[in-house]
Amino acid sequence: MKTEISNMAPPARRLPIGPLLFCFSLLLIGISYVGIAAWRYFQPEPKPRNIAAEAEALLRESKPEPLSQPLERLLEDARNYSAPSKDHPLIGKKAPEFAGKDVFGIKWSLAEALKKGPVIVIFYLGYHCNHCVSQLFDVNEDYSYFRELGAEVVALSPDSASTTAARYKEFRPFGFSVLQDPGNKIAQAYGVFTAAAGGKREELLHGTFVVDQTGVVRWATFGEQPFSDNRTLLGEIAKIRDVSKKRS
Repeated sequence: MKTEISNMAPPARRLPIGPLLFCFSLLLIGISYVGIAAWRYFQPEPKPRNIAAEAEALLRESKPEPLSQPLERLLEDARNYSAPSKDHPLIGKKAPEFAGKDVFGIKWSLAEALKKGPVIVIFYLGYHCNHCVSQLFDVNEDYSYFRELGAEVVALSPDSASTTAARYKEFRPFGFSVLQDPGNKIAQAYGVFTAAAGGKREELLHGTFVVDQTGVVRWATFGEQPFSDNRTLLGEIAKIRDVSKKRS
């Protein structure tokens, strides 16, 4: 018998699809990674925020110039227009006592400050907040009027003393005392801080309180924005002064 020799070529070997797709995916990932890395490398470094400049700009938007009229003229303006106090549980009640050390290590207490006159108590979110710093700048540039009325100002936030000291070096210190409120315990006593609970995040609000020399809260405001009307605060202090004169 004759053996027939086939002229047909053996079937070609097929490469498995799975490994090919896997290698192709790795290649795409590598190209993407290199592209992103190159993009980040050639991007300019972001400029650090200048909180002081932002705060100053916000202040000048709402108040083009510092108050410069005589005090009695400002008080007359306050009589014609004054922001009303918000409803707050502390109105007409004793202000919660608090004490601490300022950034310079000097002891400060509400009780001691009230022996000299009324006190404006300000709660702010911290030096990371340009609106907060704007309020502090605002009060500081009109601070002489508060002192002329015999009133003191104190500001509190959860910032550490070292953070406040660093910011003082960055722009300038304030004439009034700035205290730290670790854990927002004082803010909670004044009703402007709510601890996290029931799935809700903690909430710290801006707050400004006018406390008369007997330690009673006479005026208050609070909310998501800081208060920025020193005429109103001066007017409220003047009311306390007038009442005190009538009693004496």
